[in-house]
Amino acid sequence: MAKKKNLNTPKTAEATATRKREVAGIMLIAVAILLGLSIISYNTGDYFKVSRVSFFKLFSPDSTAQQVSNMLGPVGAYLGHFFVHTLFGYTSVIIPGILTILGWHIFRHRQPRELYWPSILALWGMLILSSIFGWIYNAEGPVSSVWAGGSGVAISNILQNILGVGSIILLSVFALITGILLIDRDLQKTVDNVKSWLRRLNEKLDERKSERAQQKEIRLREKEAQKELKAAQKEEKKAEAKKTVAEPIPVVEKEESLNEQEKIVAPPIEEIIKESEEKEKARLEAEEKEKESIDTRPRAILEKPKKEESKSSDEEEDDDVEVNVIVGEGDEEAGDKDLDKLNKEVAKEVPVIRYKFPSIDILDTPPADRKQVNFEEIQENKRIILDKLKRHKIEILSINAIVGPTVTLYELEPAPDVKISKIESYANDIKMATAAYGLRIIAPIPGKSAVGIEVPNSTTETVYIKQMINTKKFVETDYDLPVAFGKTIENEVFMIDLRRMPHLLMAGATGSGKSVGVNTIITCLLYKCHPDNLKFVMIDPKKIELSLYQHIKDHFLAQLPHAEEPIVTDTSKALETLNSVCKEMDERYDLLKMAMVRDIKDYNDKFKSGVLDEELGHRHLPYIVVIIDELADLMMTAGKQIEEPIARLAQLARAIGIHLVVATQRPSVNVITGTIKANFPARIAYQVASKVDSRTIIDMGGADQLIGRGDMLFHNGAGTVRIQNAFVSTPEVERITSFIGAQAGFDKPFFLPVVEEEVAGMDNPLDDIDELFESAAKVVILHQQGSVSLLQRKLKIGYNRAGRIIDQLFGAGIVGPYQGSTARDVLVSTEEELEDILDDIRNQ
Repeated sequence: MAKKKNLNTPKTAEATATRKREVAGIMLIAVAILLGLSIISYNTGDYFKVSRVSFFKLFSPDSTAQQVSNMLGPVGAYLGHFFVHTLFGYTSVIIPGILTILGWHIFRHRQPRELYWPSILALWGMLILSSIFGWIYNAEGPVSSVWAGGSGVAISNILQNILGVGSIILLSVFALITGILLIDRDLQKTVDNVKSWLRRLNEKLDERKSERAQQKEIRLREKEAQKELKAAQKEEKKAEAKKTVAEPIPVVEKEESLNEQEKIVAPPIEEIIKESEEKEKARLEAEEKEKESIDTRPRAILEKPKKEESKSSDEEEDDDVEVNVIVGEGDEEAGDKDLDKLNKEVAKEVPVIRYKFPSIDILDTPPADRKQVNFEEIQENKRIILDKLKRHKIEILSINAIVGPTVTLYELEPAPDVKISKIESYANDIKMATAAYGLRIIAPIPGKSAVGIEVPNSTTETVYIKQMINTKKFVETDYDLPVAFGKTIENEVFMIDLRRMPHLLMAGATGSGKSVGVNTIITCLLYKCHPDNLKFVMIDPKKIELSLYQHIKDHFLAQLPHAEEPIVTDTSKALETLNSVCKEMDERYDLLKMAMVRDIKDYNDKFKSGVLDEELGHRHLPYIVVIIDELADLMMTAGKQIEEPIARLAQLARAIGIHLVVATQRPSVNVITGTIKANFPARIAYQVASKVDSRTIIDMGGADQLIGRGDMLFHNGAGTVRIQNAFVSTPEVERITSFIGAQAGFDKPFFLPVVEEEVAGMDNPLDDIDELFESAAKVVILHQQGSVSLLQRKLKIGYNRAGRIIDQLFGAGIVGPYQGSTARDVLVSTEEELEDILDDIRNQ
């Protein structure tokens, strides 16, 4: 029973401490409310009443002190006199306000240090307001002394004696600055907000002016119409009068003709307006129906050219099959400041450092004129394809042309009796007929009963990174690690979550756009992730591709403690860095095991709520993205040694937030081995030299038919998508990294754990031996398990200290060497052997 009591003691103590904190918070709120009531209900005569009565007479029912008007009675009279009369007048109510907020923070288990700066500013503002009221009181203004208090009046007297009238100017400036700091603590931001507010106000005034002008114009038109109507009526009356003189006409007929002529000459203005509104409404409804009929994508159906007499009957039959040209609208653009506003809110949620996300204005703006669709080229390709298939007795019922930035996809719907394999067998004939480099046939298109033929456009359209980032799809995404690669053939933004993939393998020949793809991944993550939540480990054997990212080392880069530069360029250092990342992975798994959670997201939520104790080694775990720009060079120099840590990370690192992005220009089987491929389900293939390379990277052909310059295939096991990679220029990367690097970063970089080569003994264990060394040795021998997490649980110590003790136990020959995620072997089996080892250590 005693054992159970000891086991439950920590939980009981923790619960008791929690309850005490909550009670203290409630009590502080209650005291603050009472103090505020005493200040608000202060009356100058109350203190005079209670000060003339002795302490014991206060308890008498007929005491004069019982007649005070303060809500807290005699106690409130004393408190109100002290705070209002002696200190800072009614502005002293700020003090109970601060105490109320502090009590709420204590009750909600929040950190009180968040209130230090606002509390200081509030107290300073109370002092300034009291002094301003004191200045007005001294100037015989309409303000009572209770608004300034004795302290406020005294401070204003001193300032008036020193500065005269300039004292009120100085106090006003102080009040303005204090108010700005309380609102935002960013003077430039406040000025920008005021400017934007004034701009919006001017826009609203302009809108109202334009509305008034429109209303005025409508009224003028109505008056002119009425004048014209009256003039027409007068002319009609004159004409009727002349006609009556010449030939008498019955009155009824005259009235009827007059009414008919009135209707013909000038209809009422209300009918004109109503008729125009109905026409506009009908036009809008027709446009909506047209959009719905083409599945929200604008279609342009080419008109058939006029048939010439010299055309053959086969060509006339081909023209009977119309081609529907579909140009995707693309994703909806976000507002100019939507991403900045959202990122500001994210930055405020992470108060570790004051960080400002890069603005969308840093990126290059794409040209306003969009590439026009070449209908003649589409019509010619359609004619060639249908003619070639017609010669082989293949009937096509319909054809759609989906125009993308790089290629046009021709969707062919064959007749029911046509075999798909037959169309596929004539692929080379179609390639020869179109004379297009990079033509690719998809037979059939996944999810459709059609065959696809991708033909490169004669003029390609560049997709800019700003077009990806400045979309609502990217701005409003809930992905943890969002990456917007580029545009699909339908002109839609193709976006993935690196956290769910969980690793990415990229391959492509030199000049195919592979390095730009790596920059696209990094740029997207920099625009959506806070430095506290994301770190990069960059390995660049080529030494030039990732060198621009050195500027963000204090914010986003993780490195070894003894590394000379944050970006790894030496092959030996790359192996050491990857082994260090593996050790970080093992440490994180130990932390998740102690916290009893399954992934990094749940762990960070639990740590943020204050459930996990930092003294036991718990800490906030950022996502780590390991980027290897050239795997082939590493495999050539390090061989299997480099493959082992990559395979371990690919197999295990998903749950603890470590993700790999591996790129290579040589997708051969000795570089992309079976072990690596098996753990990289998401792969990207840029243009490669042969079909063998294409099958190596995406297990299918097609990458050898790409046209380069960012044209790529994304394969994730479920299907393959052709994408035009977004272009990120070197100046854009320089501007982004310079913007981030110019800000104040963390006090020290994010250091990866050091993997030291362990030796078989210790020179002198008594030099720096831990005081818990003997206790730890007994725990290890008792459980026959040499793990850090065991010592953490049993000895109630942190991870770093437990790791040092394990190293000392290894040096003393009690436990075996490091074995990765597996616990160390225990070399001592009995306590008698342990005592002999400890005696030897004591005698040294």
